[in-house]
Amino acid sequence: MSASHRTPRARTLPRLAAAVATVALGAVACSSGGGHATSASSSRPNTRATATTATKAESTIVPNTALSGPGAFLGPVRRIPVDGIKIGYRQFGSGPDLVMVMGDTGTMSDWTVDLLSRLGRHYHVTIFDNRGVGYTTDDTSVPDTIPLMADDTAGLIKALGLRHPALLGWSMGGEIGLTVAALHPGAIGALVSTGGDLGGSEAVNTPPAVAKELNSPRTTGPQMMDLLFPADATAARAAYIEQLGLIPPEKVGNETLLRQYQAGQAYESFEGTWDKLPDSTIPMLITNGSLDKITPPKNASIITRRAKHAELVMFPDAGHAMLVQDSGRFVSLVTRFTKASGIG
Repeated sequence: MSASHRTPRARTLPRLAAAVATVALGAVACSSGGGHATSASSSRPNTRATATTATKAESTIVPNTALSGPGAFLGPVRRIPVDGIKIGYRQFGSGPDLVMVMGDTGTMSDWTVDLLSRLGRHYHVTIFDNRGVGYTTDDTSVPDTIPLMADDTAGLIKALGLRHPALLGWSMGGEIGLTVAALHPGAIGALVSTGGDLGGSEAVNTPPAVAKELNSPRTTGPQMMDLLFPADATAARAAYIEQLGLIPPEKVGNETLLRQYQAGQAYESFEGTWDKLPDSTIPMLITNGSLDKITPPKNASIITRRAKHAELVMFPDAGHAMLVQDSGRFVSLVTRFTKASGIG
């Protein structure tokens, strides 16, 4: 299917704040939900240990950004210069380095406290805002693209003095991660990509009706939850909404919404990730919910076949938010994978 005939890409995460504001927790039933991971083919080298060096660029603390309550362990926001912008980030936990890349116009506050706290028990975690989002500045004189955000991610890793960290990306963040692995393979030691695709003509895009609903300003919070979670995952939905309310939301301006939407559109015709991925020797864990309405699960199989050292794990009872729907199983999967990849 050629890019010119594909459905316009859906913005996956920009309206989570609206979902939190409009969905009443009391209206959500408390039945159980969650995926059960089943592993497919695996082929990856057991190489490349990771460590943090003492060499870092100079960073500054953003005043009044330290959190209280459940999010206190995240620490304050810091900013560090990277390729003409300043990237806002938080660091916490201990262990080998793990860098997390958020999806389309999502902010650091859109990761759940539960997922971050679980990962912080195993890793020294870095979360950050993509360009123009939240605490990260932008250069609007240049078009925003997935490859540019991959450059930012690799630049941040270098500026922080990290040596071959694991990289975990969700949704568009997964696409950024795949592009880092393809274009900057020396920057990371392993990749976990969930809910992303390879862009270009080979990607299977969001179904038209779903894209229309995601991009519509009339989409309600409950409708957004229907797109992120399976219908029977009511407990997971309620927990997700409650979790998002634990960290103050960051701001995302209309200009950034448009620029990242355009970045997603441009990725449809960008063949660089597809072309270069087979040359990468980075171990990859490709995950997806088998009930994902936003990123068709077929993309995970396409990525796994294209990559040289990739393992595919599908969560059969989960949707696009599978990594938070079943965070315990997901974190166990990630820790097993990174250890087998020589990290930690």
